[in-house]
Amino acid sequence: MPAMTPEQRRALAAFLREHMKLIAENLALRAILDSSAAHEQAPADWQDNLEQLRQTPEYRAIVEEFEPQIAQIEGGDAENDLIESLQRLLGGRAVN
Repeated sequence: MPAMTPEQRRALAAFLREHMKLIAENLALRAILDSSAAHEQAPADWQDNLEQLRQTPEYRAIVEEFEPQIAQIEGGDAENDLIESLQRLLGGRAVN
């Protein structure tokens, strides 16, 4: 496999950061939906609720959980480092 360029590494890191943000958004929206179902009414201010959830330590923890590995991918200079970092992100599963 040819070495990744710095631009490719930055693009991969940006993709992974956005992916983690989308996971956090999904969980936050699910919490709003679950609350709405429990109260049998959708909140009119769900967007405000989402913004409040974005400020919680739990949301930040999800977004930042893999930041050390993402930073290693972004700044690494060896393909083996990239593969090892991806395996950690994938919980030890093979990188295809």
